[in-house]
Amino acid sequence: MPSKLERRIIQSCLPVPLFLLILCVLAYGLLIPTLGFYWDDWPYAYINHLFGPSGYPDFVALDRPYSAWIFMGLTVILGERHLGYHISALLLFWACVFLFWYLLRLLWPQHKNEALWASLLFAVYPGFLGHPQAIIYNHHFIGMALYLFSFIGMVRAIKVPLKGCLLWRKVAWHLPALGALVLSQFSIEYFLGWEAIRPIVIWIALKQSDIDLERRIGRGIMHMTLYWLSALGFLVWRIFIFGFPTYQPLGGEETKFVLRDRLMDFLLQILETVFVAWGRAFPRLSNQEFSQLFWLAYIGLIGLTTGFVFIVLYFYSRKKSEYQEIETSRGVSFGRYALLIAFVGIVFAGLTFWLTDLKIDIWSTFYSRFTMPFMPWVALLFTVVLHYLFRARLKLPTLAIIAMLIGGSTGFHFWNANFYRNEWVVLQRYFQQMIRRIPGLVPGTSLVINDLRSLTLYQDDSLTAIMNWTYAPDNATNELDYMVQYLSVRLGDEIPALKPGQQIEHPIRSLHFSGSTDQILVVYYEPPGCLRVLDDAYPERLPDEFPAFMLPALPLSNLSIIETSPEEEARPPANLFDAVPGDTWCFYFEEAELAAQIGDWARAAELGDKAFYLKDQSNEVTELFVFIEAFLRTGQLESALFASEYLHERSGGSYDGVICDLWKQVEGEQPELFGTDYKKFCP
Repeated sequence: MPSKLERRIIQSCLPVPLFLLILCVLAYGLLIPTLGFYWDDWPYAYINHLFGPSGYPDFVALDRPYSAWIFMGLTVILGERHLGYHISALLLFWACVFLFWYLLRLLWPQHKNEALWASLLFAVYPGFLGHPQAIIYNHHFIGMALYLFSFIGMVRAIKVPLKGCLLWRKVAWHLPALGALVLSQFSIEYFLGWEAIRPIVIWIALKQSDIDLERRIGRGIMHMTLYWLSALGFLVWRIFIFGFPTYQPLGGEETKFVLRDRLMDFLLQILETVFVAWGRAFPRLSNQEFSQLFWLAYIGLIGLTTGFVFIVLYFYSRKKSEYQEIETSRGVSFGRYALLIAFVGIVFAGLTFWLTDLKIDIWSTFYSRFTMPFMPWVALLFTVVLHYLFRARLKLPTLAIIAMLIGGSTGFHFWNANFYRNEWVVLQRYFQQMIRRIPGLVPGTSLVINDLRSLTLYQDDSLTAIMNWTYAPDNATNELDYMVQYLSVRLGDEIPALKPGQQIEHPIRSLHFSGSTDQILVVYYEPPGCLRVLDDAYPERLPDEFPAFMLPALPLSNLSIIETSPEEEARPPANLFDAVPGDTWCFYFEEAELAAQIGDWARAAELGDKAFYLKDQSNEVTELFVFIEAFLRTGQLESALFASEYLHERSGGSYDGVICDLWKQVEGEQPELFGTDYKKFCP
């Protein structure tokens, strides 16, 4: 139980958690209604769709078998919709920030300002880019919160006096703290390096007790042993029992080589994680990436947050600390010990990644996740510097620096969330166009796709989950009906070779796909162009940017496996995707391509008439060929000539020879329709 003084402090500091929550909402919550699922969110959401929460133990058994309880609990509460996961991710991260603040208040109760500063910097640390990946990082935030609670419970247990009837209170704190540590470590190994700071935390907690040095050392060893035995148990299980089914640890000689050869690389990673990341707190002065309206909102948010934080910090710093009375010889120097914790935490935070040869990369939406164990200790390091500035009678400049860092970083996270919002829109357009071009598909099909520069937040496994959810929503087995594969990644592995009759076997954890190169579709998408389903029939009509490495796959692309008139057309999950937008060029184009595939040229020409009346026109000139051919084959020569001249003008004449060949081809098949001179397109 808290002491009377601790209860007074907690009650007096109730506005702090609210302030931290407001900041988290400003940084991560403003665009939540416009966000969706990303990266591994989709496979995890699809497992819940297939099997409900009971599907997770098998799905996570490959690498983190004891993390299933997190996903099972979340999906029971949140179901399938992405909004709930984004809200829970925000609240869980806020819980981590709050627990960090509370830990600092326990260790340095007389330094309320520093505890708040460190928590604010932790809350908006700009090196981690993955906050909108909601399902996945719910898992990480829960692991982080549990680890922080293990420190808090341990400190609270240490502070209980060793007196008869009070011993149960010590046990009552140690047991949940040990339980939280075990749950965290067995759920996710990211924060294992934090054990290096545990002896320092124990020492600080013991220094606040009125005991001599010898007993302090003895009790410190006793307390530390409890938690290190738990960590040792995890390491024994992870190394010798469960092993390393995914990322492999470095061997002895390999470790020596890597540590010697890459020491400078590790230092650069730390430098970027600790210092370079904060460069994102400086406002971006260009609105070229997004609209001017968004840019104005971004600048306004920075100004609003900076001013708000400065005012709160100013008045908070003027408030006398309730703990001022214990600023005695028992008090622990903040600067010295906080610097030690920050330094040790930063040095050991990346150990689990470096020993498996993984690189911390603040520029990657995926590999920036390795900055998560660094976040609280980076914030604490900056706080130590600010602490000394504040003590040097630079109060207002110190508060101004903090406010600007917080405001700029809040704006950066808003900018980052808008990047995710844009990709969510592009993803939806991808599948909305796909179902128009491919209304149905024979099971067992593999979609071979180009590297999607416009969808950097998704892997082919992510797209596979959406594909099956869209085209086989009622399949409730572990055998996938469809697979999406980046050719650049899968060729030579899951796709043995680009030859007929090659077996394709592609597992995704507990799910499995079995197919053949006889049942492949080549799909190309490069916005602002429309989605294309291609084969080798007209290679001269390919977009200029079509990747050369995909050309050998075109002869294998089998358009006959498209079900052009299925009993039930494919539909993306309506509870996740937005409503289909109004008429667009790409939607008309997709339907025209489908009509052309089955020889319904009248339908394709009708769609062409509608498409050319739109303000939104083709962004990829080769999309015009289907309409030119449709107009030719239906005898609408003026429309065909108009579309041909439009293509000539847009391409600078580079496709004139292809236009000429198309006119000649149709003239040879249907000479009675012709009377228009097209020779100007012919070389």
